[in-house]
Amino acid sequence: MMSNRTRITAVLTAGAVAAGAVLGAEASTGQAGGRPTALVIDSSLASHGSELVDPRLKDLDADVRLPRDAREARTNVRYFDALGYRIYVAGRTATAAAERTGVDAAELHGLAGALTVAR
Repeated sequence: MMSNRTRITAVLTAGAVAAGAVLGAEASTGQAGGRPTALVIDSSLASHGSELVDPRLKDLDADVRLPRDAREARTNVRYFDALGYRIYVAGRTATAAAERTGVDAAELHGLAGALTVAR
C-alpha cells in the first residue's frame, strides 16, 4: 500500500510533466512570447460577391471583427487593446475608431492588406 507521501509525490510529478509538455508545445509553435493579432475591418470591405463575409477571413491566424458602425468599431478596438492584441484596422470607420480611442493600431489598405498581415 502506498503512503500519502508517495501519492502526493506522484501527483506533483505528473502535474510538472503535464505543465512542461504544454509549455514546450507553446514554445515550439512560437505562441509563447508573441502577441495575438486582431483585425478590425469595416463590414462593407469584408463581403465577397453575394456572401456577407469573404471566406478567406475564416482561416486566418487572427481574431477578426467586422463592425457595422462607429460604435461597434470603437468597442472592438478597445476590447482588443485591453487584451494586449496587436491591432490592425482596415476601412474608414475602423481607422477612425482607433484614432478616436487613442489605441495604437496599424492601418491596412482594404481587405487585401488584412489578408496579407494575418497570414
